[in-house]
Amino acid sequence: MVLSGRKSKKISVNPGLRFVRSVLSVIVLAALVLGVTLGAKELYSLDSAKFGRLVSSLLSKVHINVSEEQVGSVAGKFAERISQTNLGSGVSTIRSEDESDRNVYATKDVLVKLAVLSDIHDDLINLEKALDEVRARGIEYAFVLGDLTGYGDVASLRKVKDVLDASGLVYYALPGDHDLAQSLDTSNFNDVFGKEYGKIKIAGYNFIYFNNSANFTKISPAAISWLENEISDADFILLSQPLYTKGLTAPFDKIYMGSTNGELKDESLADEQEAVLTQGQLLLSLIRRNPSLKAVVAGDHHKSSFLQDAERTSLMHYVVGAVTSTLNEYPQSALQTSRFSVLSIFQDGSYKIEDVVLD
Repeated sequence: MVLSGRKSKKISVNPGLRFVRSVLSVIVLAALVLGVTLGAKELYSLDSAKFGRLVSSLLSKVHINVSEEQVGSVAGKFAERISQTNLGSGVSTIRSEDESDRNVYATKDVLVKLAVLSDIHDDLINLEKALDEVRARGIEYAFVLGDLTGYGDVASLRKVKDVLDASGLVYYALPGDHDLAQSLDTSNFNDVFGKEYGKIKIAGYNFIYFNNSANFTKISPAAISWLENEISDADFILLSQPLYTKGLTAPFDKIYMGSTNGELKDESLADEQEAVLTQGQLLLSLIRRNPSLKAVVAGDHHKSSFLQDAERTSLMHYVVGAVTSTLNEYPQSALQTSRFSVLSIFQDGSYKIEDVVLD
């Protein structure tokens, strides 16, 4: 392009440099598409043509010529496949601490450690790896926050339970929406694992684990009543799905209890999901009203994250990463490496949640 009042100058490029730029174009294009698809909020509001214009313009500034059509086509296809997983990307999940934080935690006496696992999706090999890591750290208690299986059939649920039972850990499991797929309710899960909510005291701290995994079915009045009675002295609540995601990168900011991935054409189904959404908001309000609650910990995203609550700053919201090694037909590592989390509670009442990456 020639700017007004300036003459263009033809620049000769030697073949070697042209080859380097050609290779660089591919690398940069791939990096941009991957980076933006997995990290940018705006991608899901852009069509492929507009995305192509933006990225092509950026590349041209560093003398890398890739057509808008090429960029738009690649980005569109990649974004479409990622969006079909109902995942995409989110905030950086490394629960990082600066050096001073690490020094502070290093000097504290640990009262108890607990493991939190999620999104196993029938991957028994990675589940055994995770449980080996848990035992190696001297941890005795574990919570499993849903999507133990891909389809929720009894045979698959029993296979996961057998591995959990063999670990020797005291564990508490919740169903995820995948675990409701075959039975369309919690009946299969309950047949294998028993109850889907409860309260347990560990080292003097009260933990509530509570199923909120159904996308189109409200939690029963009996379960809600139980939660209202038990939550007043709870310290931590563990859920199948997050309640609060405001501030995470798209599409994770739109994936929470009662959220909709696209518009539902069936009006009755849309009404049912709206009822679940309203109930999720009520649950969040109930949690916020109980100052003893330190944190909400959930699964479902396949990517760990953490947020400070906007209305009660002493309340934290955590999502734990996935144990599974696969994400539909993709490797889980394309989104985030397989992992679980460890909740450490210290003698002074403070706590931290950190990720343990599986090799």
